Amino acid sequence: MKTVAIIGGGFAGTITAVNLIRYTQVPVRIVLIERAEKKCRGVAYSTQCESHLLNVPAGRMSAFPDEPLHFIKYARAKDPKISESTFVSRKLYGEYLEDILEIARENLPAIVKLETIEDEAISIKLIQGQTKAAIKFASGDVLVADKIVLALGNMRPIAPQGLSEGIVNSPNYQGDPWAFDASELRGLKDDILLIGTGLTMVDKAIEIVQAGFKGNIHAVSRHGLLPMAHAKAPLPAFAQTEINPELCGNLTLLFHTVKNAVRSGSYAQLFDNASTVKMEISDWRQVIDALRPHSQKLWGALSVKEQQRFLRHVRAYWDIHRHRMAPEIAEAIATLIEVGTVQPIAGRLYSVQETNDSLIATITPRGGGLAKQLKVAKILNCTGPSANYNLSRNPLVQSLISRGMMTAHDTGAGIKVSNRGQVLDQREQPSEIIFTLGSPLLGAKGETTAVPELRVQASELSLNLIAALSLNGSDSLASFA
Repeated sequence: MKTVAIIGGGFAGTITAVNLIRYTQVPVRIVLIERAEKKCRGVAYSTQCESHLLNVPAGRMSAFPDEPLHFIKYARAKDPKISESTFVSRKLYGEYLEDILEIARENLPAIVKLETIEDEAISIKLIQGQTKAAIKFASGDVLVADKIVLALGNMRPIAPQGLSEGIVNSPNYQGDPWAFDASELRGLKDDILLIGTGLTMVDKAIEIVQAGFKGNIHAVSRHGLLPMAHAKAPLPAFAQTEINPELCGNLTLLFHTVKNAVRSGSYAQLFDNASTVKMEISDWRQVIDALRPHSQKLWGALSVKEQQRFLRHVRAYWDIHRHRMAPEIAEAIATLIEVGTVQPIAGRLYSVQETNDSLIATITPRGGGLAKQLKVAKILNCTGPSANYNLSRNPLVQSLISRGMMTAHDTGAGIKVSNRGQVLDQREQPSEIIFTLGSPLLGAKGETTAVPELRVQASELSLNLIAALSLNGSDSLASFA
C-alpha cells in the first residue's frame, strides 16, 4: 500500500484527500497532516464569528466540480431559507468540510486507509534513491511517503516596511490577525490601526466592533481602496466562447478594453462571439465575472515582466473588483465608515515608535503632503497573505528552498510548478514525489485561490496522484488548470 501524505488540512488538502478516496482503484494510505486547531477548516473557515461571510454565493461553493449543488443541499438541510444567492457564514462552510471528510472516513473502500496527524511538518528529505521522502515533524516524529501534496494554503502576512524588529516583537503588534482574539479590545476607547484595507481588514474591523471595542479604527493602505460589493440580486451571465486573441499577452490593451467594455455596455471587444450573442452590460460586475473563466489563459499569455507589472500597478484595482464583499458586509462596513468608527487612509506606513503606553504610527499620505501621526493602542497587520515564498517564515518552505527542492516563481508570487502540479527544483526539474495546488500556483496561474479553481485542481491532482501510483506511473499524468 503506497502512502500519500497531504501537508495542510484546509480546503485544498481536505478535498484532495476526499477525491483520492472517491477515485482510487489502487491501494493507498492517505495521511492528512494539519496543526490541531484548524483541521479541515484552514485559516479561512476556522473563524467562529457569524459575521464572517463567504465572498461567493452559496450556490457556487460546492466542493466538487461534478456536483454543483452539493453545498447548497447541505446548507438548506441546516436552514431551508438559504438560497443559491445567499452569502452564508464561513463557520458553516467549515462545518461542511468537516462533514465531507467524516462521511468519506465512514465509507472508506477496503483498499484505502485514512489517517490524520496533528503536527507541523518542518522538513522533507528524499530517500531510497529519491523514490520516497521522509517528512520530519516539529515533534521529532518522521513519516515516510511515496507522494506528498503541499496544500499549504495562504501564508501569513509579512511585516510591512517601516516596522522595526522591536515593533514586530511588541505585544501591541499583531502580525497574524487571525490569531488575534477581538475580545481583548472589549471596552477599549483608545484608537487602533489596521494595516491594509482589503477583505481581511473589513472582517477584522466588523469583528472588533461587535466584540465591544469603543475607539476608532484607522485603516491604511497604499491606495486606501476597499473591496467592492457583490450585487444584491444575481446578474445575467454572458455565454462567451473564446477571449479575443488580441488581448492575450498585451496587458495595456486588456486593461483599456475591460474599461471600455464597462463604459460602452458591450462585450464586443472582449469575446469572439460577442457580435452574435446580443447582450448588454448593465453592471460592471458582469464584465469581471465574464473574464473569470479566461483569467488563467490571460495570465499565462503575459510575459514575466508584464505579470510583474500587473502585480505592481493593476492588482490593487483588479482585486477590489474581483474579490468582492457580500452585500450585508458592504453595508456594515459602510455604516462604520459613515459614523467615523472606521477611517480608511490612502498612504504608506513610514515608521512606528513605541512609548510606555502606546504606539505612534507615522503615515505619509498618497500623492504627497505632510506626514500624519496616529497614537494607537494596537496595530494589526491586515495586508493579507504573503505570496513571496523567499520571504516565508514557514520552516517547511524555508527547508525546501534551502535544499533546492523548491524554487520561488520569477514574479515573486508562488513557486515554480509543472502543468501537472509537480514542484520544480532549483534546476527546474519536476519532482516525481512532491506536488502542490492552490496558493503556491499564484505565479504560474494568476487566479488560483478561490473554491471554483481549487476544487478543479483538487480533483485533477487526485487523478494525477492515482495515475502516478499505478503501474502506468507518471507517463499517465494529465495537465491540470
